[in-house]
Amino acid sequence: MKATLFFVFYFLTASVLAALIAYPLFLAFGTNEYRFEKWVTRAALLFLILGLIPCFKFFKLSLNAIGHNNTYGNFFKKTSFGFISGLLILGVVVFTLIVLDIRVLSEDAQFTWKLVSKALLAGIVVALIEETLFRGLFFKLSQQWHNGFTAVVVSSFFYAILHFIKPIEHIDQNLLYIGTGFEVIVNAFKAVAFMPLDDFLALFVVGAFLALVRLQTRTLAYCIGLHASWVFLIKITKELTDHNPASSWTYLTGQYDGIIGILSFIWISVIIFAYLIYVIKPKYQPHS
Repeated sequence: MKATLFFVFYFLTASVLAALIAYPLFLAFGTNEYRFEKWVTRAALLFLILGLIPCFKFFKLSLNAIGHNNTYGNFFKKTSFGFISGLLILGVVVFTLIVLDIRVLSEDAQFTWKLVSKALLAGIVVALIEETLFRGLFFKLSQQWHNGFTAVVVSSFFYAILHFIKPIEHIDQNLLYIGTGFEVIVNAFKAVAFMPLDDFLALFVVGAFLALVRLQTRTLAYCIGLHASWVFLIKITKELTDHNPASSWTYLTGQYDGIIGILSFIWISVIIFAYLIYVIKPKYQPHS
């Protein structure tokens, strides 16, 4: 499949460039505060973003073409609607986790404006980057080369996989050399073989729902709002609550962040089914 091959090439290219540049950057600016692995992974993320520029030129695309196609006013309205909707959707999961004692209030929990602002900023940044890449570039090219269904599946698959490409073994900081970056990359890709299935499925349906929203609305604004709210709520929840391994329902969450897992997979699947039946299906039915 053309889209799959291209996206694998895209990921590998960003990874190789990150491996090449991380070592000299670490020598020039590195400290013991951040491990070398972080320099490699951050560099890879940077090249994933910068890769948009040559892709836009080569495939004759633009920000407007991949879904950034609203005026500032409309973008704010749609993003806000998506944000509120996302809070309601994930709020059901978080509420259930608390009711079932899967997550319990932390003894030192403090709800502060600093926490809210940091979580909100993280949500916005993550959403802008990942939506532009996955529901933007990847979705657009998959739809252009294949069809809408393929665009939903392929973009969601790579979105889910990306979350598990991370080093599973630490590199000895005293034994760094020019090839260490490649060792980190290989180590990171090896982690995919050990990813928990429930976490992968949960992230896949999250990506699928966002892709369906992108398909139906033809804009990234709602997707950015939804995504930002989920990152925001997850960060707030993790800060204010702790995972309770003694709960008999603990299997409903996975290992990724203690929140997503089987429960979120089932709930988002229900949301997708409802969205297909009540939103997308009527749009494509012939008018009598």
